Amino acid sequence: MKKIKHSAGWARATFGLMALTCTALWMTGLVMYALPAESLMDLDPTEATLRHAAGVVHGVSTWLFCLMCGRGVWPHVRVMWHKRDAKINWLLGLVHFFVLSVVALGGLVLLYGSPEWHDGMSPVHFWVGAFGPIVFLAHTWRRFVPSFGALNR
Repeated sequence: MKKIKHSAGWARATFGLMALTCTALWMTGLVMYALPAESLMDLDPTEATLRHAAGVVHGVSTWLFCLMCGRGVWPHVRVMWHKRDAKINWLLGLVHFFVLSVVALGGLVLLYGSPEWHDGMSPVHFWVGAFGPIVFLAHTWRRFVPSFGALNR
């Protein structure tokens, strides 16, 4: 009888694309924070072009992020919701979901909210997003250390 491989609802390509998308969002967010829109008139042409490109890539990556949430995150949540064997990893998954939700809802407020909401949400969106990779790595570290996964089977 063939042993069925444990599936967490993620294909390797889907996980890689989601990680790449989150990395693009993170990097472009850092660029937009370092080169704020308020100082656009004071930036030299290279910095202004970099700021503009970061905004475009951030927007396109946001669309791809939403697509990947439907393709990868929801199937992962559906498969893993009842598998609470590894309590710490399951709780880190909840924290990661919360972090991604705060960043996504914050992005919507920044895009569509009033100026007062924008001013309040901008630092929250940036700082939660800036430290989001720490939660991501804590939740997914087993994917990056293949020898540990082989020892646990």
